[in-house]
Amino acid sequence: MALCVCIRKRPLFHKEVSQGEIDAVSMLNPKVVVHEPKIKVDGITKYVQNFDFKFDNAYAEHEDTHAVYEYQIKDLLPKLFSQGVITVFAYGQTGSGKTFTMASATQSACSDLFKIAPKDSKFAMSFFEIYGGKVSDLLNKKAKL
Repeated sequence: MALCVCIRKRPLFHKEVSQGEIDAVSMLNPKVVVHEPKIKVDGITKYVQNFDFKFDNAYAEHEDTHAVYEYQIKDLLPKLFSQGVITVFAYGQTGSGKTFTMASATQSACSDLFKIAPKDSKFAMSFFEIYGGKVSDLLNKKAKL
């Protein structure tokens, strides 16, 4: 069993930019650099401290969801017919783009599955949200589970 950890950066929203937010994250696949503004002990001199994080892949804000699907998910689909299960897991804070990314990836995966599936194939799919200690079924009007 293999585990691949990827990150996708969303762009700053117009509202964030208009409120003076700055983009403090740089992407250079597979590295993510967080730039933290600091002030030296003299209380005057400003500088930026960089923190590097390395992932299997890192997608910048200008890369679309199709790229994430093509490079991270599409090649897993044939494994369904030999190994039976694949899992794609999205994690992040509210508003970070999980639903946006997963909805598009799911649509592409379903389309491709029907192209490569043997004629007698049967499928089952789950799409859950875990939030605040509660689990909801996103394919059944957010029914609580």
